[in-house]
Amino acid sequence: MSDPESDGDLHPIELIAHSVLSGPLDSLNENFDSLHQSQVILLTRLKLIEERLQKFEDAHSTIDKKDVSAVLQRVKTIRKRLHATKKRMDKIDKRVDGMGERLDVE
Repeated sequence: MSDPESDGDLHPIELIAHSVLSGPLDSLNENFDSLHQSQVILLTRLKLIEERLQKFEDAHSTIDKKDVSAVLQRVKTIRKRLHATKKRMDKIDKRVDGMGERLDVE
């Protein structure tokens, strides 16, 4: 007697399972391929971003802390001068207003 599997024939249940599952399995395979392609693209972009960030850090890592502290000290000095100038301008405004009132009265 000859066995159907030895002849290379597929069992009817195997044929049914293959026909039922082949569509979803093909779709799943396509989704995995698409996912893989997306991962490759994202990894490539991430690598480019990392390289640009590294170049930026290398270019801006030459800033010395002494330079920063010197600039901050200069900003503080200018802020004090500006505050003093503002006080003077307020006094001048008051004087001018007083002179204007006196001129209006006369």
